[in-house]
Amino acid sequence: MQKIIVPTDFSPVSTSALNYAIHLAKELDASIVLFHAYQIPVTFSEVPLVTVSLEELQKESEQKMQSLKQDIEHVASHQTEIIVENILGDVVEELQLLCNKHQPLAVVMGTRGAGALERLIIGSNTLAAIKRINK
Repeated sequence: MQKIIVPTDFSPVSTSALNYAIHLAKELDASIVLFHAYQIPVTFSEVPLVTVSLEELQKESEQKMQSLKQDIEHVASHQTEIIVENILGDVVEELQLLCNKHQPLAVVMGTRGAGALERLIIGSNTLAAIKRINK
């Protein structure tokens, strides 16, 4: 069965992309790989400090993913298989590995519509994925 990978950061933009992907998956008889990459937050000071334990981050991420999966299963009408991938790491790097693993039909991502200056200074996971991920 073909797969569509949908990265999420739990924002409204990524939820919109997920809804689009579900409708696409229904039409193409594909499954959804719902993907979230979480990172350990570090404070910026003279001595880097981890503010949250890895176990707490993992637990919170898993809870959010399961909640999101439950929320969208009614949209999918139980016709579309939804696979959850919750991974510690960099979004783009882990997305590349996930693409290598699943060989998806497509990756559906949202973008916040950042301006050119904001993309230049901050960057965008979506733009980085477009540039770096190859099938």
